[in-house]
Amino acid sequence: MTIGDGHDLRSSRFAGDEVLEGCYDKERVLQRGDSGSAVRKIQQALIVLGFPVPEVGANGIFSGETELAVRSYQEARGLKVDGIVGSVTIGSLDEEFFTGTQKPSVSPVTEPQVSEVPTPLFPESPVRSPRASPVGPVRAPEVQPVSAPKAPRVEVPAVKIPQPPTAPIAEPPILTTQAVPLEQTPVHVRRPITPPLTRLPPTVDSKGRKFHTAGTLSGSDSSFEAEAGKSVRLELNNLNVKESNVMVKTNTGEAKESVLLPDTLVNFEFTAIEEPFIWRFYIENDNEDSLIEWRLYSNWVPGKSE
Repeated sequence: MTIGDGHDLRSSRFAGDEVLEGCYDKERVLQRGDSGSAVRKIQQALIVLGFPVPEVGANGIFSGETELAVRSYQEARGLKVDGIVGSVTIGSLDEEFFTGTQKPSVSPVTEPQVSEVPTPLFPESPVRSPRASPVGPVRAPEVQPVSAPKAPRVEVPAVKIPQPPTAPIAEPPILTTQAVPLEQTPVHVRRPITPPLTRLPPTVDSKGRKFHTAGTLSGSDSSFEAEAGKSVRLELNNLNVKESNVMVKTNTGEAKESVLLPDTLVNFEFTAIEEPFIWRFYIENDNEDSLIEWRLYSNWVPGKSE
């Protein structure tokens, strides 16, 4: 691996990292069990691109949750889904963060030549400035103060403004007709719309299954993959204002359906015959504009002791 050989990472996020440059040159890979600053950079990049690792975050340890996030990124970008950061995966991430700007080249500056003469010579002027003759201080003659004459006060005669004669105000005649109330348009008062509160998922459900991971799905057909235990619970929440009919299928052959009302939680439970198990969930619904939030609970979670 040689940095500067023309086959280098270009984004400021990854460029110059020896481990990631080695992955880009097909000399090594990053996979589950690895750790270090290179793993932390991959985790941070996945979180920025919308592939979270909510349990561990960017801790620099390539755990099962990080592998699941890498698999989700590879599937979304049409890459080989293996959960391993190799040359193609790091190259794809580098292209997404490369801005195209390059550092400006700096040309060397030539120092100016300094004269060997230590001090410039100035010839003494042959003309000497004349000396001023001593002259005593000159006092100005004293001037007597002159008082300003006072102007006589002039009284302004009062002017009377003639007032118009007051005319009697005639009272309006009282009508004996019945008063008809004016028809008023009712005013509709709208209540302020309160944004929905984000509910934090509990860490353990009623059957002792731990919180595994979460995400969002959009569109009529979508899917995701997770490594979990034999007993899992999938919780769906409809974030749209319209209800939709949803069907959940798994790679174990199970299929369950329900009606998702707006902002209402629906639970689906599934079982497998071995543990750990790579679960594959396929969600189908009849609303192309749907937005569904999902949370997965499992009796076995990667990286956590029982």
